[in-house]
Amino acid sequence: MSEQPTFDEALNALRALSQDQRKKAFTTLKKERLAKEEAKMLKQKELPNSHFSKAHVLKRIPNPQMAAYEQKIYIPEFTFVGAINQPDFGEILLTFYPKEWTIELKSLKKYKDSFRDAPMSYERLANVMFDDLIQVYEPFRLRLMMRLRPRGGISSCLTIDSDWSIRGGKEEFRDWTSNTDRYGFETHTAAKIH
Repeated sequence: MSEQPTFDEALNALRALSQDQRKKAFTTLKKERLAKEEAKMLKQKELPNSHFSKAHVLKRIPNPQMAAYEQKIYIPEFTFVGAINQPDFGEILLTFYPKEWTIELKSLKKYKDSFRDAPMSYERLANVMFDDLIQVYEPFRLRLMMRLRPRGGISSCLTIDSDWSIRGGKEEFRDWTSNTDRYGFETHTAAKIH
């Protein structure tokens, strides 16, 4: 027989405590739980982005037209587990200039849903998705914009563009210099998001 107290025994022990002692017991348990969560988050920060990759979910199809064209893919309902294990919601806009491969949309839907069980920050998530899409599709250009719903009165918009020299691009398109995209992600200044 197990030496650990059963749930009923533990509950009865709590009931026997004074109100102040019960409050102290629950405070102690909460502190222990938060400490475990914080330790887990710190450990996750040390992991490389590749640890969170879901690239294996993405499928590619041959590009039927090698002439230049732009494909915009809008994901209006994106849900994932945030860094503090609470659901976060957002929308994503991909601007895609394909080379040999293009995106198979059914797999993209499965891919975007695959992040519902992986707790991570907005910034890591944007970089993981960008890296996965570049790895699988090898496009001429990829621009990923992620706008997240307000939490605590703050919303966030993250953008990564393979055209940027800081990301290894040649800055040949330069349409990003106006910081405006007409597909629902429009900013007029750095401080105002519509």
